[in-house]
Amino acid sequence: MASSTTYGDWMRPIAGGIRNIGKPLTAAGLGVLVITLILSMANVFAAIAFGVAGIGAVMVLAVRDRQHRNVLDRTVERRTWLSQVNTGRALYRSGMLGMVESGQCRLPGVLSQVSLIECSDGFGNRMTLIRHAHTGEYSLPLACQPQGAGLADDDVEDAYVASWAGLLEYLGAEAGVTQLAVTVDTSPDSGVRFRRNLSRRAVEDAPDLAKLAMAQIMNQYASGGASTSTVLTLTFRYANARDGKWLGPEDAARRIGQLVPDIKAHISAAGGGTARALTADEISRMTRVAYDPAAQDILEEADDKPDVTWEDAGPVAHEARWDYYRHDSGLSRTWQMCDPPKSNVTSSTLARMLGPLADCDRKRVTVLFHILPPDKTAFLAEQNRQAAANQVAQEKRASVSAMGQINKANRQAVETNQGAVIVFFGLMATVTVRCGADEDLRLDAATHAVEGAAGSAKIDLRPCYGAQDTGFAASLPLGINLRNYTPPSILNTL
Repeated sequence: MASSTTYGDWMRPIAGGIRNIGKPLTAAGLGVLVITLILSMANVFAAIAFGVAGIGAVMVLAVRDRQHRNVLDRTVERRTWLSQVNTGRALYRSGMLGMVESGQCRLPGVLSQVSLIECSDGFGNRMTLIRHAHTGEYSLPLACQPQGAGLADDDVEDAYVASWAGLLEYLGAEAGVTQLAVTVDTSPDSGVRFRRNLSRRAVEDAPDLAKLAMAQIMNQYASGGASTSTVLTLTFRYANARDGKWLGPEDAARRIGQLVPDIKAHISAAGGGTARALTADEISRMTRVAYDPAAQDILEEADDKPDVTWEDAGPVAHEARWDYYRHDSGLSRTWQMCDPPKSNVTSSTLARMLGPLADCDRKRVTVLFHILPPDKTAFLAEQNRQAAANQVAQEKRASVSAMGQINKANRQAVETNQGAVIVFFGLMATVTVRCGADEDLRLDAATHAVEGAAGSAKIDLRPCYGAQDTGFAASLPLGINLRNYTPPSILNTL
């Protein structure tokens, strides 16, 4: 039973400006009025025509849909995707038939300049960092074993949530932390590990009845189950104090390794169990299976685990379409969160969406957190409070939404003065089905399942139109920080 404690009071950044249309559009509107007044001194009719056209354009751009996009955003989104299709950047080939000289199956797109670094943490334990050469960032993936709150008392569950808030505050106080991502991946269990574990415990001189019972257990319980993995990925970005350049792998690994013991302690207090750093082989296997779901059975059925190197963890081929992504043996669709729940929620709101869903071969949900440092938190809270107050002052009769915004902003300012930090968060969801017969129908069925689960969680999802390949990569537990990403020149050659 979930705790009755509710959580909420999150708010979108207030655009500001006249009627909350945004500061750029407000400046453009004022510029149109100034130019109109100047033109009126020379030609009144030209001034009227320019003023009507300019103000009309501002009014059109000020209208946004439920996904907070205007007509310019939708046009740029569509034209950008068409440009990728026309130039061939929506297609990718690797391996022996690709353009990579080594014949390796390299990762495409935003993962093309990502590599793995093996090092040690503060206690001398081995860990693997993911290096993002295009942003100068390093990511540390930690596998967690959440204890769950199914049998936990209300006070224990509330303590988990409070400890998670403590982890965010701890990360916000640490310089260099740019992102925290929690990825929950659910997939059907092939039953290979289950059969292998039972077979190891069987003896040759066992009674016939015991052998028969063991065989029936293997047949009934080895298939039909679901496998769930939870990975917490921290992303860091350090700069040298003398020259401002990004730190090298050795210096970054030393600074990150010093934080690992405290981070693991916070994760354990938040109900995440004993966290451990993933090895390079585990990261490579996880990425390989994500791009090629059929490889999971091959990797699990092999008696001797085949080595999967990072250079061969990518797909042999992919094709990024407008609203879906085809990669090797999988067909995927990725969504991004447009709006959080409008009302307060409980700790179990995301339970259905995070758990296994029918009609979904594989499902991955990634929650992204960007924590503001304490020195910027109070400043932003005051900005939000002033913007909300200005919005109410501009309305003759303040609307319910405007009053709700100012109430949230006031509470936010009070809590930040008491030591709380501001956290920007988002959510990405990816569903994958196996390629084959009726793949389109199965993808539609999986889409309805995910959107239905998001609806029950009161989350507004939107497909990553025209950027399905980037959304797929960003939802992987590899620490991709799209806010700092700049497309490298290598993307134009692959």
